[in-house]
Amino acid sequence: MILSDNETKVDMINNRAIAKTIVELIIESKDKPISIGIHGDWGAGKSSVLEMVEDEFQGKENTECIKFNGWKHQGFEDAKIALMSAIVSELVAKRNLKSKCSDAVKKVWKNINWLNVAKGAGSFAITAATGVPPIGLLTGIIDNLKGDLADAEKVNCTIDTVGQYLKDSKVFEDTSTTKEFTEFQEAFSDLLKKSEIEKLVILIDDLDRCLPEVTIQTLEAVRLFMFSNSTAFVIAADESMIEYAVKKHFPEAYDNNLSKEFSKRYLEKLIQVPFRLPALGEIESKMYITLLLIGSKLSEDNESFNKVLETAVERMKKPWKNQGLTVGDLHEILSEGYGEVANEIAVSTQIAPILAKDTSGNPRKIKRFINMLLLRYKIAVARGFGDEIKLPILAKMMLIEYFMAEIYQDIAYETSEDGKCRPLDELEKYLKGEIETAKATASEVESIDAKQKSTESKLEKKIHLSEKCKEWSSNEPLCDWARSEPSLGGEDLRPYYFASKEKKDYFFSQIKSEKLRFIIDGLCSSAYFIASINDKIAGLTSEEAKYVFDILSQKILGQGDGSKKPDGIDGVIALVKLHKELQSELISLISSFDMEHVGVWICSGWDKCIVDEAEKQKLNAYYAILSQKGSPFVKAALNTVKKRG
Repeated sequence: MILSDNETKVDMINNRAIAKTIVELIIESKDKPISIGIHGDWGAGKSSVLEMVEDEFQGKENTECIKFNGWKHQGFEDAKIALMSAIVSELVAKRNLKSKCSDAVKKVWKNINWLNVAKGAGSFAITAATGVPPIGLLTGIIDNLKGDLADAEKVNCTIDTVGQYLKDSKVFEDTSTTKEFTEFQEAFSDLLKKSEIEKLVILIDDLDRCLPEVTIQTLEAVRLFMFSNSTAFVIAADESMIEYAVKKHFPEAYDNNLSKEFSKRYLEKLIQVPFRLPALGEIESKMYITLLLIGSKLSEDNESFNKVLETAVERMKKPWKNQGLTVGDLHEILSEGYGEVANEIAVSTQIAPILAKDTSGNPRKIKRFINMLLLRYKIAVARGFGDEIKLPILAKMMLIEYFMAEIYQDIAYETSEDGKCRPLDELEKYLKGEIETAKATASEVESIDAKQKSTESKLEKKIHLSEKCKEWSSNEPLCDWARSEPSLGGEDLRPYYFASKEKKDYFFSQIKSEKLRFIIDGLCSSAYFIASINDKIAGLTSEEAKYVFDILSQKILGQGDGSKKPDGIDGVIALVKLHKELQSELISLISSFDMEHVGVWICSGWDKCIVDEAEKQKLNAYYAILSQKGSPFVKAALNTVKKRG
């Protein structure tokens, strides 16, 4: 299961405590307006706190929560009008105010409509029931009004067209925008009283995604509402992005060297109570990683998962007094259900220390890493080589790919055709103290860097390391990674590089054997040339043949959905014909193509190399499914082949 990256009410990092505190402050403010800021870096969990605030208000009859996402409205209308309209629209809908106090509703809309027309932005989300003309008609009105308003005939014609609406909206009155804002505040306050709401809570999200102008306009609109009693604003935003917006909107302030102080003062005037979400510490991060991985296997309503979640959140309250969730704790909590998530727990134990450190405890960065891990594993399974992938090894490889990309590429370069990385195996054994030692000479001791002279045993072991291993052993983050389980030195790393090739083909483009390069190129050539190198193909060892097959598979799958016969298919057939141990891998390759798009070439030719009865049955099973899901041409071709058989 891939984890949702959206905001959530499920609290895995003890942030509901912040949400509860915010709710208490809002309730204690009674009929006085209040503004609260939730600040934090990208991915810190601001949106989820807003969700929890809304959840905490559920069931409180005299309170109404309205959510506003500035980013969603960006580019469609003026930000001030968007916020005003969204609040009024939701309030009217949620409290059914159109029938209860229609006069008050109309009065508020008239003020908004005037501000909208005055701004030249056109009509905004007002239903026909309010007496407002459709968007296209109002746009035409604005175009008419762009002319000379002194033209009495044009004015009268326009009024006749739209009826009483423009008169009610006071388009032709001598009215200032400031006066209209004042009237809106009065009308809105009156609407709140008649709606019998003790507290209207507006939750504003994603301001830090907006353009600077939109951000400032939305904040200015918030300031407008702050004169209305019984309102509360909870604004989630990254302070640094607000600073940037203020700088762009008020450049003259920065020209006068007011710099950050101006942004700080601006935000302080708007936000009465700021909350800054803390980054997760190492203990909290480890528990969060464990919860996410267990949650990828168990649903959020699973009883066992909720027991783990409850224990984790309780321990996050005092992380300095515990070691988080140990394997022993999880055995006790999950009891017989431990085996179902044992693999996920093993992965979390392995990756948590490095992932917690390198993501700086950012929840979204952690979640995205885990999602990419799970996604790669799913893709590997779907593409037919999932049995070659072990989740703990994939996780460890991804850690170094994400956080030490140069070393990741270096390991690929040092990996031989059998998929083994000798220098990495050497480093792991060195760090475990398994390499035989020989006493260093005085001159050799002198030549060793001062940083490496910590112990005599270390000096002894240094003499036996290869140059690459010596280089890597001086990289402390790399050594920390190499010490973590599982060990990779004896593993075939080719499937893992193949699984991650969406970023860069680190490994398979680096074919070091001239013999194998020649054979691979030949297998992608004409049938005549393939026949001419049959002896070389037959001379491959089983390991070399598997390596060549993997390279060819990558090249074939990289050519598209298989609607046309890919280059290299004849070569694969020739290879498997001479190396029958690859028949199962070939069936997996055949099954990798999209059944709805694959061409008729898929229907024949395999009898030359798929000869074992068990593999023939797998192919026939595949054809049975393809005859149902394939294109009409493929279905017809399979029918023809069946009749001939």
